[in-house]
Amino acid sequence: MDPLLSSLCSICHIDPPKYTCPRCYVNTCSLTCSKRHKLWASCSGIRDPTVFKPMSELATPSGIDHDYNFLHSIEHRLERSEKLLVEDIDALSKGELQRARAGEDEEEWKRRHEKEARGEACIARTLHEMKCRVITAPKGMRRNKENTTGWNRRHGTIHWQVEWMREEPAGRTLYRVLGNHAIGKAYDLICEEERILAMSPEEKRADKKRKANKFKAAQARKAKKARLDAGRLPQLSTTSVLQDPERRTWDFTPVYMTLPEALKEDSPEPEPTIPQRNYHLYLQRPLTPSSFPKVLVPLDLDKTLTDLLRKREVLEFPTIYVLGHPPEDLPEKFMLEMHYLVAIGKEKGEESDSDTDMSDSSEEHLGDSSGSSDEDSDESMEEGEIL
Repeated sequence: MDPLLSSLCSICHIDPPKYTCPRCYVNTCSLTCSKRHKLWASCSGIRDPTVFKPMSELATPSGIDHDYNFLHSIEHRLERSEKLLVEDIDALSKGELQRARAGEDEEEWKRRHEKEARGEACIARTLHEMKCRVITAPKGMRRNKENTTGWNRRHGTIHWQVEWMREEPAGRTLYRVLGNHAIGKAYDLICEEERILAMSPEEKRADKKRKANKFKAAQARKAKKARLDAGRLPQLSTTSVLQDPERRTWDFTPVYMTLPEALKEDSPEPEPTIPQRNYHLYLQRPLTPSSFPKVLVPLDLDKTLTDLLRKREVLEFPTIYVLGHPPEDLPEKFMLEMHYLVAIGKEKGEESDSDTDMSDSSEEHLGDSSGSSDEDSDESMEEGEIL
């Protein structure tokens, strides 16, 4: 007797079924028939966890497993999405994620974190006084992630993250600089730190020994000078200083007038040696048209970063080029800001006036700034790539 069609594969009607589709419960006999079923019925073959089940099927081990797997899959997807946002693309911090889960708005969170809020307020106030506009890149972009600019309470100034662009082989590096430190001295300290980091253990030990010997020699010289000064002091009594024994009159001559002339004047301190600098520093003007070379502003090495950034714009944080060329002999891939302003038909005076009319907000999002037009430089887009 031939078997019933209902007991055979619903696709080929030849062999008995071996598989059941988890989504629509169609019986098939092979992988070929299963694929054909998905194609014909536009079926995904994935179980629908939201499908209705009668009460009689819920109170069973399979029904409980079904609900557990459904809830566990939701939790797993949430964890994966949070990990993607926080760790992979760094679009959010853990604190921001927790704040969003708790339903706190930004103002409530700032009240709970008064220290951070005070630092941000100090930065905003300082930027407003400097008339410096900080253009912020979108969240998750490389430049936004690299920005570790903060407020230094001890020095009462902005602790700037600075991008240092140097000629090969040094290349690009990031170091923070206090706003009230001279930019030349700050770069000298960076070079010294890099020199120490590049030293071998033997060189570090030798350098440490040399500094210790130098310190001991300085202490010995100071002690010797103190002993010599003490030996030069005359043996004076109160009577000999204040009263003349012959005339029996009081002598009101100050004691320091009886001291040797050598002790009247302090020996001048040796002037600190100024390092020989064979480099020039330039601040890059951000968001210039890509048809122009990189626009640079020469910097005075003795001025602080706070003074140098007055009435300036920076993209997240300053970019400073370290070149061996003076301003009058820059390579072709660079141009001075004064030449750039002439090329675009804008005088420096007009530039200053426009800076003076800046809005009260010292920060501007990259998407809202005028520099985000189609003429923006290719390097700015490069720096904004998602990691």
